[in-house]
Amino acid sequence: MQPQPPLLPAGPGTLLDAAAILNGTIDMRTYQRKYLVVYAATSGGFTTPAELAHPDHQGILALLTTCVEWLDEHFGWELVNVFTREVNVFTRQIGGWHCCYAMLRRSRSD
Repeated sequence: MQPQPPLLPAGPGTLLDAAAILNGTIDMRTYQRKYLVVYAATSGGFTTPAELAHPDHQGILALLTTCVEWLDEHFGWELVNVFTREVNVFTRQIGGWHCCYAMLRRSRSD
């Protein structure tokens, strides 16, 4: 059995990866701020406009929603807003990578 690496403390910033939160890499018990932004991004390579037309491209919305629900249930975080961003690395290139963000606020003190 491989020893588990130590949990990373949440922060110091307010932008955290949804996958890292859900897989236990980030210890949310250490997060002390009132506001939080969680993100989920497409993985690897470029995303074409046709791929982005899929309602949940690479499952990033499902990942983000699962993370928001988990943070609400276990730590009392409340969803404020969700927004997306597509980045084209080169101005003339079609496609790029896509990222979804959820803004949350702590609704109770734990």
